[in-house]
Amino acid sequence: MQLNKRDITTIVLLSVLFFAVATWNLGFATAPYNSFQETEKRTFYVELDEAKNVSSVYFFVKRGNATVSVYRGEPGNWNSIGEITLKGDSTWCSLTVKNIAKYFRFVIKPGVYESRPNFYWSVPNPTDVPPRPFIEVAEIVILDQENHQIQIVEVKDETNVNGNLSLLFDEQKMVNLPSTYMSQTYFDEVYFVRAAQDYLHFRAPFERTHPPLGKLIQASSIAVFGDTPFGWRIMGVLFATLMIPIIYVMGKKLFGTWIGSFSAAFLLTFDFMHFTMARMGTADTYVVFFALASQLCFLAYFINVIKKGWRTSVLPLFLAVVFFALGFSTKWLTLYAALGMLALLVAFRLREVFKLKGSLGTKYVAFFDYPFLLLLGLVGVVAAIYFVTYIPDMLIGNSFSDIIKLQFEMYNFHSTLTATHSYMSPWWSWPIMVSPQGYVPLWLSISYLPNNVHSTISVFGNPAVWWVGFACMFIVAERAIRGKETAYQITRWIRKRVNKKTEETTVESETTTEKANSFSEQTLENTGRKWSLAAIFIATMFFCSWVPYVFISRATFIYHFYISVPFLCFATAYVINQQWKTKGGKIFTVILFASVVALFVLFYPVISGTPADASWIEKLRLFPSWYF
Repeated sequence: MQLNKRDITTIVLLSVLFFAVATWNLGFATAPYNSFQETEKRTFYVELDEAKNVSSVYFFVKRGNATVSVYRGEPGNWNSIGEITLKGDSTWCSLTVKNIAKYFRFVIKPGVYESRPNFYWSVPNPTDVPPRPFIEVAEIVILDQENHQIQIVEVKDETNVNGNLSLLFDEQKMVNLPSTYMSQTYFDEVYFVRAAQDYLHFRAPFERTHPPLGKLIQASSIAVFGDTPFGWRIMGVLFATLMIPIIYVMGKKLFGTWIGSFSAAFLLTFDFMHFTMARMGTADTYVVFFALASQLCFLAYFINVIKKGWRTSVLPLFLAVVFFALGFSTKWLTLYAALGMLALLVAFRLREVFKLKGSLGTKYVAFFDYPFLLLLGLVGVVAAIYFVTYIPDMLIGNSFSDIIKLQFEMYNFHSTLTATHSYMSPWWSWPIMVSPQGYVPLWLSISYLPNNVHSTISVFGNPAVWWVGFACMFIVAERAIRGKETAYQITRWIRKRVNKKTEETTVESETTTEKANSFSEQTLENTGRKWSLAAIFIATMFFCSWVPYVFISRATFIYHFYISVPFLCFATAYVINQQWKTKGGKIFTVILFASVVALFVLFYPVISGTPADASWIEKLRLFPSWYF
């Protein structure tokens, strides 16, 4: 298979389109960096250039906990306005003021803060600090009634202790308020972004429930692009963009046509979940990228084995294992699809072994002949890559035995996680995106802006991609197991058994039946379909990455389905590729593609965080189990 100019042009156009749309309003590229840290009570007041009608006060909290009492008035005569709790990681906290004054007084009381990473009780770290009062604030901003920043003229310290209070007001030009996802962390970013920041500051990462590679990728992104919302998320957009060439090339290998390849890549480009997860600073997009890259390399190897035999080059298999190891070093869930790839190799090997003549021992030896013993060596490659990603943890001070203990703690955490969440959803509800109870889309973030405008982000799929893809998956599954032929063989076997037990059938009717059976069998043999490698591969990868969640009792969310989404695209592409030469197939494809784009545009506000009128967002709730 070779890519021609048409293929390259298609890949470039889709990739550029996705990257451009996904980076638009991804997050601010500037954010307060210098921070004020305190472990004791601090009291100070600020002077404005003149008495102003203040609407609110914002605090950009980097880490820690604290309560802040706010007063207005003048030195020696203060009146309480209210109190706010500061808590979060790279998050804005605000207090509504609605008072006219020239002076504002702040009393910051740090609260007890647990900074030690997950599992510190069994895997202690040299950087661990016992719980203590601590707060780290990067900036304080005061806004007027029009949400414009008010200039701070002077800061006066009443506590008379060492500490640079000016750090609280030194980066006012880097602030963008009111706060939305554009200026702060949201959902699980609070864990992954903080862990990436920990690595950059040579601290043990707070988030240790997953392997470190995803957080290391984010740390490199922050090092290059800055510790800003844009820096937290841009690497996810890059990886998601690279998934488009991968899925196109996989489509080319599976279908051998431009329309098949284009269909799969086009559907993924405009899928809601692919778009939203790419723009969130977590590790899930990296996982899907590595999984797809592994599956592409495996597919290349598997096709070569079928065509040329087992003595073909194992380089694609080696690369498949390397990419699997990288995915496994990001999140363990790549294991499910990897077992599907192994199942394909084993099934093909067994098919050959069963045809061999000889004893059972001979067949046993033949099964483990080259290259199956090589797979055992490749397990060592996976282990090596996996533990190499823990080198930063070891440099921080963890021993190798600590890292081993950490693996058991991670497993226990995921296997026993029974916490409930308002937006958790069962595995069976994901492809259909509806449920009689609870909510299926995962609501990630919302900011309530003036004039009844909301900035909201939810994770779910493009209905035209998921619903059509799931329906097409049944067609693909039938082709994968040759359902019609299998049903015929079962019916024929049952008929033979029934005929043997029928003693009242006349010789003439037996002859007639035999002729009819013979005719039916001959007709099926002449028109029977060959095994479809594309259907087998698509169905195996899809069900192996989705069905394991049937047996998982921990809390699950719709984003766990992300790794299966590319194969919904492949399932639809399979049907399009089969029907493209027909008039009806072309009409179906055009209508589907138009619907995919139209729905993407329609739902863009609730998958991107773009501010929109609350009434419009409410109209997009097509089902009771949808919530934005």
